[in-house]
Amino acid sequence: MKLFNKVRQRLLDEGRLKRYLVYAFGEIILVVIGIFIALQLNAWKADQRDRASEKVHLENLQEDLNLQLEVIRTQMVHDSSMILRSDTAMGYFSGTLSLEELERRLYGSRKLGWRKTFVASDATFKVLLSTGGMNLIGDPRLRTDLMRYHQQLDYTTQVVNTNNRLIDELFSLYPANQGPSFSRDAAGRLDKTVVLSGQERFRLYESIAQRRLLSEIALAVLEKQRVATEQLIARLDKDIER
Repeated sequence: MKLFNKVRQRLLDEGRLKRYLVYAFGEIILVVIGIFIALQLNAWKADQRDRASEKVHLENLQEDLNLQLEVIRTQMVHDSSMILRSDTAMGYFSGTLSLEELERRLYGSRKLGWRKTFVASDATFKVLLSTGGMNLIGDPRLRTDLMRYHQQLDYTTQVVNTNNRLIDELFSLYPANQGPSFSRDAAGRLDKTVVLSGQERFRLYESIAQRRLLSEIALAVLEKQRVATEQLIARLDKDIER
């Protein structure tokens, strides 16, 4: 700046107004170019920071999706086993399963009344949504796909957990459930002399059939969620590597 000031002063002292104006204009151009370069550099640095943040977010989203995939697969294994258990329990009505064996398959741990709570692994998505971090994801189509995926995940969670409430009602041990009148003697053995009434057999048959149907519904929804999860994981792989 001292050099520029000396040049301007010398031109003024020599009375070279035209050269002074040309020089001043050139100096303005240099300043503008310098400002432009500085702005571009800042924009580039900001973009690099945004891209680094985007990559971290995408990696966290992918980690959540991998966890979600495990939850989905575990739930599908559970519901598949419940379908097989329901089919086995139906053997009571064809005479291939005793009342004692039937009772063991209805109540208690890992029986037909057993259900799993489905949990959505969406912590990163919720944070991005609440903080405006979704804007850091450069691809607008990916943002749309993430929104649609988590809408589908909300639906899947609602279906499975609604089914769980119905399962609780079907196989509750409370008297209001009006389930079969099983009883045990003083030694804790099942009273085999108890004969189920026609209405109890009907309610029991319908409970087992509905239990099977609920697992079939859950499996259909979970399979769609599994496919969508695997596709989105593969999509994020490409976006993270680019």
